[in-house]
Amino acid sequence: MNKFCVILSISIIAISCGGNKRQFNANVNFEQVKIEENSRKTGSDSSYNVSVIWNKPLEAPLYLNDSIMKYTKLLFASWFNVSDNRDFNASVANHMEEYLKRVKTNAFREYNAFDLHINPEEIYQNKQIISLAYSWNVYEGGAHGNYGKYCFVINKNSGNKISYNALIRKDKEQEFLQLAEQEFKTQFGIKANENLYELYTFEDDKFHLPDEFHFTPSGLVFYYNPYEIAPYSAGLIELLLPYNKIQDFVNYMD
Repeated sequence: MNKFCVILSISIIAISCGGNKRQFNANVNFEQVKIEENSRKTGSDSSYNVSVIWNKPLEAPLYLNDSIMKYTKLLFASWFNVSDNRDFNASVANHMEEYLKRVKTNAFREYNAFDLHINPEEIYQNKQIISLAYSWNVYEGGAHGNYGKYCFVINKNSGNKISYNALIRKDKEQEFLQLAEQEFKTQFGIKANENLYELYTFEDDKFHLPDEFHFTPSGLVFYYNPYEIAPYSAGLIELLLPYNKIQDFVNYMD
């Protein structure tokens, strides 16, 4: 083997060994796709309406595209049978068609009404992450509907979803929680002589942050969905932690 072949072989091995380390820091562009179905098309007496908008990634690296689609599908899977080999639009349309057939023939009375809306929030990106959030509300009969936020943050280099544990620096977890608790009390007007745990139902009377978090231009936002720490009447509870207060505690800031 000549010298050129040896160098080439070593280079190929180095690339293969380092194949899992990606360096992608460009912004991913998205296209908004809207799906609408309603019971007026069948003349049914039942109220059945769906308006869904989702963010479809454009020209993203395959590993990022797959990851974004995977976690978007988890939101859709709450209502629709979205398999890996069918696109969202086809899945929703098929689900709608089947439902409306059953309603029209009086064979299906789980709901006398169904109204679902899903809307994307502003997408936030920096060199390390893509942060996506959706608001959703649904009515399936009964006294009232339900609503909330669904968020996920993707590591641009690995394609993995960033968990809360990966978000916060290991040696700063307790300090970060203390800061977040103080910000919570300040933002929601809890006075020094008031007991936080009599006003909100934190498990075991210990302050915690919710699973849903989203990077925004203003800061990191945590969303407590209805019923999570307060009655339905309290609504969605949003805790904003400005970047200038958390820069020493949080990874993926730039």
